[in-house]
Amino acid sequence: MTNAQKIRLRLSEVRQRLNEVAGLEGDDFTDEIRGEASTLQAEFADLEARHRAAIIAEGEPEVVDVATDAEARERIELRGKASLGRYLVAAMQGRMVDGPEAELRAAAEIDDGIPLELWDVPQPEETRVDVPTGAPGTVGINLDRIRPQVFAPSVLPMIGVEMPRVESGTYASATITTSLMAGSEAAGGAAEASTAGFTVTSVTPKRISARLGIRIEDIAAVGQANFEAILRENLSLILSDELDDQGLNGAAAGADLTGIFERLTDPAAPGAVVDFDGFAAAHAGGIDGLWANTLKDVAIVCGPATMALAAKTFQSAANYRGEMSAAAYAARETGGFWTNKRMPDSDTFLTVTSVQQAILYRKGRSMMGGAGAMRTAVCPHWNRVSIDDIYSGSASGERYFTMHVLLGDVILVQPDAYAQVAFKIA
Repeated sequence: MTNAQKIRLRLSEVRQRLNEVAGLEGDDFTDEIRGEASTLQAEFADLEARHRAAIIAEGEPEVVDVATDAEARERIELRGKASLGRYLVAAMQGRMVDGPEAELRAAAEIDDGIPLELWDVPQPEETRVDVPTGAPGTVGINLDRIRPQVFAPSVLPMIGVEMPRVESGTYASATITTSLMAGSEAAGGAAEASTAGFTVTSVTPKRISARLGIRIEDIAAVGQANFEAILRENLSLILSDELDDQGLNGAAAGADLTGIFERLTDPAAPGAVVDFDGFAAAHAGGIDGLWANTLKDVAIVCGPATMALAAKTFQSAANYRGEMSAAAYAARETGGFWTNKRMPDSDTFLTVTSVQQAILYRKGRSMMGGAGAMRTAVCPHWNRVSIDDIYSGSASGERYFTMHVLLGDVILVQPDAYAQVAFKIA
């Protein structure tokens, strides 16, 4: 990673924290937060100046446009023209799609269903839809844009889990786990061959489904343009929400995916409520000299209660608060410390109660640019969203769309890049 890239990364972190501080009001905007904001503002100005100097000294890296060839440009153009609504209408009418939808399906090399890459193109938002009522003497209804349901951001991409599109068939990933041997030899000595060992992990498709039921009267009332945008957004969010939860917490039982926690080894059960030193030790313990060389290479995603405790845990004794909480220290000094609602709730862990699990991610290798970056984990998907059961409610003027996405278990390609840690919070 170049110096300019390192500075750019820190700029992003400082900007994110300043945005969080800007949203605080009232009692939440404490003297500590005010002091932190002043420090961050000064650091931001200094980083901007250093960034400009680094760009001049190093020169900007060449930007490679991955969509320069005609085929890639045509693929992106097809995604923009294709409509989720037209896929659904064709399914309702029991016919094949045509036009851009058929071309995109052919480009994705699938015979039926909806190419998952259709979600790669952001759709314009409908800000207002006027829907006049049909009864005499009434006025039109100004319907504000439909508000989306709010979901927590995805965790998997933030801890290095890639989601490649794969072809039909079982997906397998191989990693060298036993290296060749090297050593010094005396003059004229012969080097002996050694055997390398591979670990291969194979996964088969598993299904995550979401079901939509809608009346034909509703389709007419809302209007297809708005229906298209809001349906695509909500379907994408709900499937993503379930995928992220399964990728984290899937227990490999029944049809569930094998998630990251299932792949990791349980740590020793903590016996005491974590203090400032305990929070600091969690990140410091991730430094291994291979996947993490400094604190900036170590990130932890934890449960909400753990984050709340860290935010009010200080270095000093109970009668005096130090300058920085454990959460603020981790946000400034480490590679990341954040929470997400999908992390496991506090429960009994190895006979110890009130414990929350967390994932430690050593991201030193994955942050490298170019060929030095390494894939640490993968969750493959088979590039399609299929539809079925569109006729069962036809007598009542109802249509049901059951969407299925095929995914594989999470594979830790480089298991040493991850660790499971635990915090006792009460």
